[in-house]
Amino acid sequence: MALLAHLYSHIRGSQEDIATYSLQYILSASAELNRAFTRLVSESLHCEMLAPLNYICQVSGENRERPDIAGIDTEGNEQILCEAKFYAGLTNNQPNSYLDRIIQRDGTGLLFICPEVRKTVLWDQLKELVAERNIMPISDSCLSADGVKMAIITWNEVTSILKRTAASIAIEYLSDVEQLEGYCKQMDSEAFIPFSAEDLGPEVPRKEERYYRVIDKLVEHLKSDKSLNPITKGVKATAYRKGYGRGINIRGYWLSINYDRDLWMDASSCETPFWIAVRSGKDWKQHEYIIRALNRFPELEKGSIWGLTYIALHPRLNGTLDEVVDDLKVQILKYIDAADEELALETQES
Repeated sequence: MALLAHLYSHIRGSQEDIATYSLQYILSASAELNRAFTRLVSESLHCEMLAPLNYICQVSGENRERPDIAGIDTEGNEQILCEAKFYAGLTNNQPNSYLDRIIQRDGTGLLFICPEVRKTVLWDQLKELVAERNIMPISDSCLSADGVKMAIITWNEVTSILKRTAASIAIEYLSDVEQLEGYCKQMDSEAFIPFSAEDLGPEVPRKEERYYRVIDKLVEHLKSDKSLNPITKGVKATAYRKGYGRGINIRGYWLSINYDRDLWMDASSCETPFWIAVRSGKDWKQHEYIIRALNRFPELEKGSIWGLTYIALHPRLNGTLDEVVDDLKVQILKYIDAADEELALETQES
């Protein structure tokens, strides 16, 4: 384990802050590494950019947005914004306030840096959040939004190019780069996240309580719709180490509706706390027609626990409890409709 990774739990600040300041230090200390990183940024954003850029950390903007790193050209113009991620979620400012800031300042682009295992999911989120802009795809990991380039790369891409450059023409900084590389690898593993004062405030359990409350409210909402022929007899709420679940039968299907942290943390699936398993009402099994119905939806929307295929439920952002529950019900009915259609096809074929 690299020294920086070993010391992380004793250092104040978030995972991203430590990586950000370490990267900024390296880029400020070495002109060669600065040029190598700027070249990587230029290639990722599919644009031409003259090195060097002066990289500075967390410069606040008019909307209180605070990107991790800003790249300033020799004339003092902000050209690039970089946002470092490990497993923190996107803030309300990301990416749209950042894009607006770049447009206002006549800059070039916005770059997200994240772990390899999170790249696909995070990129899908970013594309969805900018969907209402004038979008032009450029590559699998780069697009233009209202004329501003936005791209995503991995920490491994960053540390690899810096390490190769340091090993050839900036050997005195090789150890520093290796420290950053080791730290990023440690963060990609299941490193313990140290507690901060914010983690211990009373708003934390209030936020946690929301997940349980949404599940309970959703089940009650489904029960109240008699057109769904709801049944909950013999089914109890279940709390377990990694979550909470409720069962209900609607339209002849047994649903397991869960708040599950394992599925939420799974880097191969989308990022949501809520998941649902759909099973036959006769024998509680996921027959082939149900699996075929779920296969209509993207793989990122699916996960597996207890031998069952679960599919994602996405809570509405910035909504009231009633609005969130109404929207989740619509998503559930979409999955039930797909199962009905596959069952009808199977019946016709037989």
